[in-house]
Amino acid sequence: MTFFACIGMLCASSAHASPAVDASRCLSVMQPEPPRSMDPADQVATDTSSILTAMYEGLVRSDADGTIHPLLATAWTHDPQGTTWDFVLRRNVRFHDGHPMTADAVMRSFRRLLDRTAPLAGSSRFMAVVDTVTTTDDDMTVRFHLRRPYPDFLLLLSFSQAYVTSPFAGTSLSRQADGTGPFRFVEWKSSEYVMQSRNPDYWGTQSDITNVRWLWSAEPSVMDMSLHTGDSDIVSNLPALYAQQMQGDPRFVIYDDRNGPLYWIAINMDRRSGSDIRIRQALNYATDRHALVHALLRDRGQPARSPLQPVSPYFVSYAPDPQYDPQRARTLLSDAGLAAGMTFNLAVQDMDEPIAEALQDMWKKSGIKLRISRLEGGVYASEAFADPMQKEALQLDGVLASWSSGFIPDMQLRPLFYSASAAPAGANLGFFHNPDVDTLINQGAVETSEDIRKDIYARVQKMIMHDAPAVLIYTRDTLVGMRADITGLVVRPDGALDITHVTRNRQPHS
Repeated sequence: MTFFACIGMLCASSAHASPAVDASRCLSVMQPEPPRSMDPADQVATDTSSILTAMYEGLVRSDADGTIHPLLATAWTHDPQGTTWDFVLRRNVRFHDGHPMTADAVMRSFRRLLDRTAPLAGSSRFMAVVDTVTTTDDDMTVRFHLRRPYPDFLLLLSFSQAYVTSPFAGTSLSRQADGTGPFRFVEWKSSEYVMQSRNPDYWGTQSDITNVRWLWSAEPSVMDMSLHTGDSDIVSNLPALYAQQMQGDPRFVIYDDRNGPLYWIAINMDRRSGSDIRIRQALNYATDRHALVHALLRDRGQPARSPLQPVSPYFVSYAPDPQYDPQRARTLLSDAGLAAGMTFNLAVQDMDEPIAEALQDMWKKSGIKLRISRLEGGVYASEAFADPMQKEALQLDGVLASWSSGFIPDMQLRPLFYSASAAPAGANLGFFHNPDVDTLINQGAVETSEDIRKDIYARVQKMIMHDAPAVLIYTRDTLVGMRADITGLVVRPDGALDITHVTRNRQPHS
């Protein structure tokens, strides 16, 4: 209880908030993990994006269904080929440091994102699409030259990595945000919280919320307690067990979004377990996805049957049926010379350890001994994105991870299965390489005919499922628990929370 008593005072005790702050206008949000950075270009984590979305803005924004709306850009045009785009910027917008947002500032923000000499964590998504960013004769128009037509360019610009940063922030961006959003950065106490306050100079409608406090815990019971005690008003990625228990309770609202992340194990193709397709197939047949969805998600998710999420318009299931066949897994291992079984070393982030523990028990039936390396966020990221030599030194056979790309199939397939996205450059954590898959991913990204595009993505899904470079586990619904007095929350296509339009009618906690 001491923990909650302490954090409950933060809104009032912040150096930037008066002790007389109206508690009904102070919002508290809890997530499973801390932010990776205050620099939007140097992160690819959903929970980090949630925090940054309150402080930064992009040229455009997307609704939960992928519909595009103006934001820092009020209008845009492109040439007939779709390779040159002009964005007319909103006037009278200032960064939190007081400098005006101009075409030059936006150009410099994107050039930093595209700088190949100092690549940032989010750069790879944009380097493959954008060639150059320039200004025009109009100091409020910025021009993008694409490497090739990219039908999903506007959706890509709505990603948090494309948020516009102040060119005057310098190296401080990693620890202190400097954007144009409706909330300003106040404080980041690394092991405890991030504080934000309402931006009094915001160009748009002022938020009803004056202060936002972001907390994190990987412990499900802490997340549940935080919501029940009122120390948190919103809990993202609420464990399914607690969401089920809260269902029907008038004190809470459960938001269930089926456009959730895909969980998978990237198999290290440079290790014995990854170099033999029979072993990779055995790992897949040893995995009872339906049981995992039922036990861990309380059926709030779907067994993975493709590298794309089921909500994608390009989703096609090429999974074997049945997917779970421990005897077939044993036979495949025997055929690969492992009749006595095998050991598989897996890196997992601390909050995902329950998945690994369930797999550990499940894989025993197929003769697979799973060794789990449970890591906190920073260490996990270092090992997950390690290069082949580093992973060999760590004796890592695989990495358990999750990924959400919204509605852009290229942003699901390219980071995870494209050869040039091999770690540390991207999220191809197992170093999968198939030139035919690369060719199809490139073709799908630029194809403007919807029928041809669907055929391309159907073929690439079939190839990936055949090659089995990963154990595709399940897609998890995005569950958000909220106090019943909270309205206006938006879950973005990438799973990040947008609290910029949240309002509340504060009632005493019961």
